[in-house]
Amino acid sequence: MANAWVKLALAMEEVELVGLVDLNRAAAEAMAQRHNQPVSLVFDSLDAALASARPDIVFDVTVPAAHDKVTITALRGGCHVLGEKPMSDTLDKARKMVAAAKESGKLYAVTQTRRPNSALHTAISALRQGAIGQLEEIHSDFYIGAHFGGFRDEMDYPLILDMAIHTFDNARQIADADPVSVYCHSWNPPHSWYKGDASALCVFDMADADGNRIVYTYRGSWCNEGMQTSWNADWRIVGSKGTLRWDGEQTVRAEAVKADGKHGFNSEMAAAPIEPVALPYTGHEAMLRDFVHAVRNGGTPMCPCQDNIKSLAMVLAAVQSAKSGQRVAVQW
Repeated sequence: MANAWVKLALAMEEVELVGLVDLNRAAAEAMAQRHNQPVSLVFDSLDAALASARPDIVFDVTVPAAHDKVTITALRGGCHVLGEKPMSDTLDKARKMVAAAKESGKLYAVTQTRRPNSALHTAISALRQGAIGQLEEIHSDFYIGAHFGGFRDEMDYPLILDMAIHTFDNARQIADADPVSVYCHSWNPPHSWYKGDASALCVFDMADADGNRIVYTYRGSWCNEGMQTSWNADWRIVGSKGTLRWDGEQTVRAEAVKADGKHGFNSEMAAAPIEPVALPYTGHEAMLRDFVHAVRNGGTPMCPCQDNIKSLAMVLAAVQSAKSGQRVAVQW
């Protein structure tokens, strides 16, 4: 992932790369060589890089357990920070990171790269325009047989901890609501090649700014062979007057009850209008460009830490529920 970030940064006219940092100096030197950058950019200490290179922004592409140390050091060193998801591996660390951002007055955001997606924004635009009435339910399916090998195979909850945060975060984005509670049932199918639970069902209660209750359900598996969904999941979104479907790729469609239609056993339905939304950039590139723009011009970047901690809280609450077998509150 660091390779992708460096490639994108070098392609942006607004960005000058002034340092590559890794505790393993050889890894940073290899990265510099891969991108034809001078070895003078290489550091094996963030403190040394901050003192010597004096960057405006630090891109944190370390492992989740190290995010807090990197982010807090950079913020206190006078830098804005854009980091990989998840924000951290614990809520206590994440809270300290949010506090450090507030104290420093600098921006800290997290790259939830599935937020800047044209089809998703198309779906959200239709929902906000009332295509299916008042939003009431969101349902997502994520089924992919992923033979990664490596650390994921040894995780206790590989699906929830490593992947579900993307889908949970998109549910928050679609609902424009905060999570309240969750019940999660997880298991590891007999055919699974993972050590920990690779499948899960989650039921979240959410509430929007007006207090409206929204139910969000997640079904998923990392070891489902055949008939795979999109990496963005497959979505059914239910409103008071109809339903919107997004296949996770390019297809968004919606049906709503005809205002003057017959209402027998089934109501008469009509296709709801869908106006395509085209984003200039998507994925990591959209996140990096948006963050740099916020630093240069002011404003709030996508996924600021103060908001993204709620997605992390959903993940950790789901794990807590899976362990306890009880519904738990989502707190951040």
